[in-house]
Amino acid sequence: MTPEDAKRFYFQYDGSSFHMDREEPVKYNSFKMFNLGEETLKEWDEELLDGVFSSLWSDPDRVWVAHERIVQIIRRDNCDAEAYLGRLLDEMEKMEHLDTFNLTLIIENMAGRTESMNDGGVHVMCKLSGLGARMNGIVGHLIEAGYVRSDADDRFEKAARRYRNAFDKWSSSAAS
Repeated sequence: MTPEDAKRFYFQYDGSSFHMDREEPVKYNSFKMFNLGEETLKEWDEELLDGVFSSLWSDPDRVWVAHERIVQIIRRDNCDAEAYLGRLLDEMEKMEHLDTFNLTLIIENMAGRTESMNDGGVHVMCKLSGLGARMNGIVGHLIEAGYVRSDADDRFEKAARRYRNAFDKWSSSAAS
């Protein structure tokens, strides 16, 4: 594996060591032998993030996918988290026009998908930045926008509840 191969491999899996190891363990072992420094991983994560941000709105039906990728890359904390989280919130301010399906998935991304809720945007915002209050206002606005629609369903309701629970959990633990 060359350094160029290592970078391509890292980008192929959005830098997720879990996915690299699960999908291609032999290649992942070769990748680990490079002992890439924090600065290299920071540069690569920032390059990944810039690419995902530039394509965020390219497919209006899949904005939630790019949004989730952004949250997952930032949560590794290899980049200037505060700056990228601020940039994510700037983009989320423009999301109220999304269909209910995308709004539901964006809210789920923020709440987290695991029982512990430590994989969601709320956890990342509260852990890595001082942007929790701004985030809560924006997501609250997205939730209101979803409730105005006639097609808001049970999944949307559950997502909104999970978000509120996650925010209560992580905002109070960040204040401690």
